[in-house]
Amino acid sequence: MKMLLSIAAAIIIAVGGMAYAEQFNVDLNLKKPEAIANQAEADQWFNKGNTAYQENNYDEAVTCYKKAVALDPAFASAFYNLGIIYDARGMADEAISAYKQVLAIKPDYHTASTNLASAYTRKGMIDDAIAELKKALDRNDQLPHAHFLLAECYVKKDRTPQAADHYYKAGMLFTAGKDKAWAERSYAGLKKTDNLKLQKELLQKMNAELQ
Repeated sequence: MKMLLSIAAAIIIAVGGMAYAEQFNVDLNLKKPEAIANQAEADQWFNKGNTAYQENNYDEAVTCYKKAVALDPAFASAFYNLGIIYDARGMADEAISAYKQVLAIKPDYHTASTNLASAYTRKGMIDDAIAELKKALDRNDQLPHAHFLLAECYVKKDRTPQAADHYYKAGMLFTAGKDKAWAERSYAGLKKTDNLKLQKELLQKMNAELQ
């Protein structure tokens, strides 16, 4: 099983700037022998990259992951880990490029979509972030972090009604998942929108399920 970097669920909270890590496995069953050999060597570089990262040798980790994707251009896990490192280092352009590579390989990889949108926000590319998050939510409406970040983006665009809807959806999903900290963060965002009806509904749900 491929190991992805375990960056905290919210590296940066500025317009919801978040980066997430998630497991992703490469299926070798249908690969030709030469491709399997390349994948084996790519796996070795990938594992070396993980070791380097754990030792706080981030430059070496980046080098290893780059060698992994050179051997296997469809190695989404390696591209993803590059994005995580670039995110942590504040290298938004490089993170955007890495996450786009992940999504070119696996379009429904939702954490890459959320991370890409987060990187867009740090570049001030709010419209791009909104477009990416809407695509992710069109594929799967049950993504609380995507709803939260979309709400934050709508706040930046002074689109308060849309922000309220997505803070509410995020809060309800976080509550259902027993994530009290993020539910409370969603509620705090919702309170800034002055939508009293949604505030009341979310608070009742939180009080009922997060005691």
